[in-house]
Amino acid sequence: MEIEQPAFVLHSRAYRETSALVTFFSPHYGKFNGIIRGVRGGRKTASQKSALLQPFQLLTLQWRERANKASDLVSIHQFERASLYFPLAGEASICGLYLNELLYRLLFSHVAAEPLFEQYQQTLYQLLAAKTRNEQAWALRLFEYHLLNELGQGVVCDEDMAQQPINPEINYYFYPESGAVSVEQDGLATGVLISGRSLLALAEQRYCEASLPQLKQLLRAVLTPYLGTKPMMTRQLFGRFKRN
Repeated sequence: MEIEQPAFVLHSRAYRETSALVTFFSPHYGKFNGIIRGVRGGRKTASQKSALLQPFQLLTLQWRERANKASDLVSIHQFERASLYFPLAGEASICGLYLNELLYRLLFSHVAAEPLFEQYQQTLYQLLAAKTRNEQAWALRLFEYHLLNELGQGVVCDEDMAQQPINPEINYYFYPESGAVSVEQDGLATGVLISGRSLLALAEQRYCEASLPQLKQLLRAVLTPYLGTKPMMTRQLFGRFKRN
């Protein structure tokens, strides 16, 4: 069966002499690996093909699904540039690569992710339009929030552990495995300290500049168990970028 899919490149590396092993992100197949031949070497056609395999460029892929396939690896026999491209640069580019790294490390292979695919494109639009670091940060927090929902690990921000509505006027400790508990009622005090106002801003997906530092801390704590001990390369890259 012939398959055609729109997809973005998440990761690419050399494969054998003239090929590339590319991890793609598509709406119906989610994250998957494909081999593209003839993209390395001195030929002009190889350079032209390789130039298409860039982040933030929507591609149209074609491959033939085998009836009795022994692996999930697909062989891409045709690909071309689609009309959609996000020319991110500087810090916005690093932010976009952070999205790619999250998807590469956290998504299961060959699991449809249509809502997340739409959110990914929307986030790239937001990063392209962002004029400040705070606007970039808000775009990343929203994407992390949607990604966790897609993974079945949604962050409950509109009610506490006792299923009471979050009070914007008080502070909470948030525990990634169980939720929020008010500071006054929490005897452990080991969770992520966050205001009710910040929790509601995330629940309502409402931009609140003052809440950004707390939301960054909260979502990082929730993501950490799924990312493991291996550091995020884009976080290190962003740190070096800011120091230069």
